[in-house]
Amino acid sequence: MRSPLDLYRNTRLLASNTKALEGQVFRRVLYQLELAAAGSELEQTKALADVRVLWLTVLGLVTDPDSHLALPLQKGLEQLASAVIAELDLPVAEQDRAWLVQVTSQIAEGLEG
Repeated sequence: MRSPLDLYRNTRLLASNTKALEGQVFRRVLYQLELAAAGSELEQTKALADVRVLWLTVLGLVTDPDSHLALPLQKGLEQLASAVIAELDLPVAEQDRAWLVQVTSQIAEGLEG
């Protein structure tokens, strides 16, 4: 049987790895979005769809009643995710891509730091 200290260490290791993996997901979506900026309309549409899926996932996770996040953090992320999704609901020509990149980048940095 493992000691409580061993269980704690394993949980901390998994949590830190999970956070790093989440940061990588944000970075991958950012990379695709930045590559698509100079690409075809189809590439841009695919990248924006990936951004939407990412932020819809964030919204779903933070609104889950079983979320482990503190309530103020949940609410803040819920508002941010809703704002990103609202921006993505605009016609492509009206979307503020720089803002989408900035917000997604800041979350990635927060997860990695």
